[in-house]
Amino acid sequence: MAKRPPRTPRQPLIAFRGYQEEVFWQDFRTFFLLWRRQAGKSFTLSAKALSRMIKRKGHLCVFCSASIALGTEFIRKEAEVWRSATETYRAIAAEAGMQLQTLVAGGGADGREMSADGLDFDAICDLFEHEKLETRIYHDRTTYSRSRVVAPNPATAVGWTGDVFLDEVGRVPALRDVLEALGPIMDANPEYLTWMATTPPPDDKHYSFELFQPAARDWPVNPRGNYYETASAIPCHRFDAIDGEAAGLKFYHPKTRAVISWQEHRALAFDKAGWDRNYMLKFIAGGSAAVSMAALARAMARGHELGLVGVNVTEEVVA
Repeated sequence: MAKRPPRTPRQPLIAFRGYQEEVFWQDFRTFFLLWRRQAGKSFTLSAKALSRMIKRKGHLCVFCSASIALGTEFIRKEAEVWRSATETYRAIAAEAGMQLQTLVAGGGADGREMSADGLDFDAICDLFEHEKLETRIYHDRTTYSRSRVVAPNPATAVGWTGDVFLDEVGRVPALRDVLEALGPIMDANPEYLTWMATTPPPDDKHYSFELFQPAARDWPVNPRGNYYETASAIPCHRFDAIDGEAAGLKFYHPKTRAVISWQEHRALAFDKAGWDRNYMLKFIAGGSAAVSMAALARAMARGHELGLVGVNVTEEVVA
């Protein structure tokens, strides 16, 4: 009897790097990604949303990005990421025997939905800017799951009913108000997710500076990233430039295009503080104070836990 040929291993529907795969399979209800620039945050969040839409009929995934509120260049960048991801997902959906459509609500001449498939890049950017974009995964002729791209607006957040994916939260102007509005939604349904991603904010007064800053300063090199937990018990995944180098991400010389180490790339950077924030994920205090109020508050809290005593030097000391 002839032996059957060995089965060819099935390729994954979505090709991930190790650190992306690490977080994709997580099932945290609230989760935060603190990743270096150009590591694929938006793609990973989009892939997670696609998975949720495929598995759940009638499910809604809401995408919010500070890019929509930060001007045309940010919108164009986000739209480019979305377009690339959508082309990949359309091929994945076709392979799985499913239909993926991109529709514009009220975009037709008669006010009805029209297809956004085949629109040029400028038209897609316009959809992002005016919050019209919706992507659907049909489970049958009448049932579909969908994603919507909206601005991170606390006034509209109260109406979201599904998973929420927040990109570049370090640049969302009203992040605290948005998260406050999301609280009751998360409490109403244990199946909903709120996943967030960013690099450290440029402003140390931003809510994310206090909310997501890790206590640790030294991290083991790990191509799949490291985990920590915030003071408010939010699980976080951290992936910096050193982890990225171990994972195969490369830096290139600005003149010769040659591959260089992260140390060389930093040495060539004119703005070292910006490099440290964007690639080493350092929360850098700004303004006139040497130490931010958030850092002082954490230091006092940790000192109290360790039984340390502080002296109030703002009051007159009487002998």
